[in-house]
Amino acid sequence: MEKDDDIVVFAKYDSPVDANIVKGVLESNGVIAGVMGDSTANALMQGFPQGTIRVVVFRKDLQRALEIMDSKPFENPDMEADMEE
Repeated sequence: MEKDDDIVVFAKYDSPVDANIVKGVLESNGVIAGVMGDSTANALMQGFPQGTIRVVVFRKDLQRALEIMDSKPFENPDMEADMEE
């Protein structure tokens, strides 16, 4: 059964920098967010496999997170995400 406090994947990124920018944007708009898969040690040794850095939010905040990012709070044409809509 789905619960409001379940953690869900909001988006996947290739870059931990991009994921952390999105996390900061979400948090500055009142949405608690986290970044999973950001291991500096692994990056130094192997690099990041494509799409392995995930931004996560609580299920109850997913719609709000989508609205925030749909409003294009910043412009970065190089940033690509696989959004979990």
